[in-house]
Amino acid sequence: MRALVLGAGRMGSAIAADLAGQGFAVTVADRDGALARAVAARIRARSLELDAAAEPSEAERAMRDTDVVVSAVPYLLNDALAEMAVAARTSFVDLGGNDAVVRRELALDRRAARAGVCVVPDCGLAPGMVSLLVAHAVKDIEGRAGRVGSVRIRVGGLPRRPTGPLRYQLVFAVEGLVNEYRGRCLTLRGGRIVRPWALGGLEHLEFPGLGRLEAFFTSGGASTMPETYEGRIGDLDYKTLRYPGHCARVRRLFRELGRAGAQAYFERTLPRSGPDLVALEVSVDDRIWRLLDRSRGRTTAMMRTTGFPAAVMAGMVARGEVRRRGALIPERDIDPVPFIAGLLERGLRLRYQRRSAD
Repeated sequence: MRALVLGAGRMGSAIAADLAGQGFAVTVADRDGALARAVAARIRARSLELDAAAEPSEAERAMRDTDVVVSAVPYLLNDALAEMAVAARTSFVDLGGNDAVVRRELALDRRAARAGVCVVPDCGLAPGMVSLLVAHAVKDIEGRAGRVGSVRIRVGGLPRRPTGPLRYQLVFAVEGLVNEYRGRCLTLRGGRIVRPWALGGLEHLEFPGLGRLEAFFTSGGASTMPETYEGRIGDLDYKTLRYPGHCARVRRLFRELGRAGAQAYFERTLPRSGPDLVALEVSVDDRIWRLLDRSRGRTTAMMRTTGFPAAVMAGMVARGEVRRRGALIPERDIDPVPFIAGLLERGLRLRYQRRSAD
């Protein structure tokens, strides 16, 4: 089987290494040819210097004769890349994170089905892993003739040694961070969709092994889940975890500097390296999924928790373990059991339990 990974940054390198370990013949493509060659050399893969945004015909040509394409480039490119993949008759997986882009990808459903391929957005950490954890717990409860009342998703990538006024470091592209902090978010209240603003809904909680954290609304993390479960689940919301004080400072930055100024501040002041961790808690009524993952050597926790889900999904799609063709919604169209099993096999210590009664 052959896989093309677009993007040789942190997430792309983690995805490429995992796919090579699954036995794929991998090609790593990036507009920075030296970076693509360095990543490819570490895993004995092919490299390709390619600017997918500037050279769409070359990108589509590279997609031909592959079994799956995985995008680890900025989210704004994903809908155009998905169209190219459908034209090249190959399946496509990406990390998602932007509601408008994902909806344009889902609009490719009929074309992808006719081409006999899958387009699967939202396959990173959140959305992605959390979407399948929710699906698993919802099926568990509904399978016992129950109705789900509440889904609470709390996720955050954090520095293990926080510094600076924001107590944060860039664990993925700054464009993705700004995207999360702006605009409306999708939630469910009383079974109906409600759209609160990002950086609202501030709350504090105790996370096992970390202590006190704050959580607040951010956009993109819930993606299609509110629409999938509308009328079926009472309440559903997604909030990002940070160290206390982060949300208030970020609100002030956007208020005083605007979007462009805040992004420039992040780029100028936030560390881009250092040991990190990912904290996750997904509560579905009395069922709880938890994960606390820490960086290991050169592999960050965000690389593991974002790259591994995308690579697991790509493998399932390429091997024909996902039967439906078309543009797929993970929590609706993907079996969560083999997906979660794949994460456990990679050492992600997900824990599933029932909350004890007070």
